[in-house]
Amino acid sequence: MRTRFILNMAWLSALLFLAGGCAMIEEEEAEERDKVLVELTKIESTVLPDDIRTTGTVEAYEEAYIGAPGPARIEEILVDVGDHVEKDQLLVQMDRAQLFQAKVQLDNLREDLRRLDTLLHVGATTRQQYDQLKTQYEVAQSNVENLEENTQIRANIPGIITGRYNSDGEIFTMSPSTPEGKVAIVSLKQIQPVKITIGVSERYFPMIAAGQQAVLRSEIYPDREFTGEISKIYPTIDRASGTFKVEIRADNDDLALRPGMFGRVTLNIGEIEGLLVPALAVRKQVGSDERFVFVAEDGVAHRRPVTLGRTFDDKHEILSGIEAGEMLVIKGQHNLMDQMEVEIVN
Repeated sequence: MRTRFILNMAWLSALLFLAGGCAMIEEEEAEERDKVLVELTKIESTVLPDDIRTTGTVEAYEEAYIGAPGPARIEEILVDVGDHVEKDQLLVQMDRAQLFQAKVQLDNLREDLRRLDTLLHVGATTRQQYDQLKTQYEVAQSNVENLEENTQIRANIPGIITGRYNSDGEIFTMSPSTPEGKVAIVSLKQIQPVKITIGVSERYFPMIAAGQQAVLRSEIYPDREFTGEISKIYPTIDRASGTFKVEIRADNDDLALRPGMFGRVTLNIGEIEGLLVPALAVRKQVGSDERFVFVAEDGVAHRRPVTLGRTFDDKHEILSGIEAGEMLVIKGQHNLMDQMEVEIVN
């Protein structure tokens, strides 16, 4: 009986020892399971293009509102909206009645002057009489030239006709006739090239110079980039917005760009050191615009709010919140909370 009791107690001790060992193993395994599996990458500084990104609207490079110098009857308008015209092309023919009269007067004076010149050579008239008639002739000649110029209204720039505000036979009255309140018979815009006017923050004023390259992108042409260069820098800063105006000249040989189109403009002003991280590593706080990432240190995850900059393909520029040399969580971050222990799998 005593021997059986001793054996039973030995078996019971062994079972208790095994049970205790298993419990310790299970506790260790549970502790291991509490650690979140993550993959890390080292945050490194890289060279990034220093770009200014803003928006702008395409405008005509030049525009003109063309009319006569005074009230007169319109004989014929030779162009219509949408017509492409060259510089000095005849656009409007004004009434020529006064011109015809002036030409007749000029012809008569020319003949009188020719006869008087003959009389002067034979001594049948005085130099004073000749000079007086010659002056009248020169005034009449200038009057004809002036009327010819003012009755033929020509384009002062090449471009496209954007407005026609009168009809043949109407009297041009010198009163505002355009939606912009301008006095004109026709309006004309030069769209080859075009210009884009943008507002640039005052902090970039020392970095902007004429001739710098710019790129324009438009949603109308998602697969195209239009290149241009800075052609004009306005010298003053707008106090309300803290910006100054910059004009960009862009070639428009195929006339794809039209005034009024909206576009995104990128100006490259050099290179800077910056941080780029995978876009998937950046998370958004639910219910706010806050962005954050996780970095790992000594097996613990730390939540870091970050400020985003530009986007380069599938990566975000980080302006603040993390530093080069830290270890960034790029996988497993969706299961993390601040100060959680992590296990690195890479």
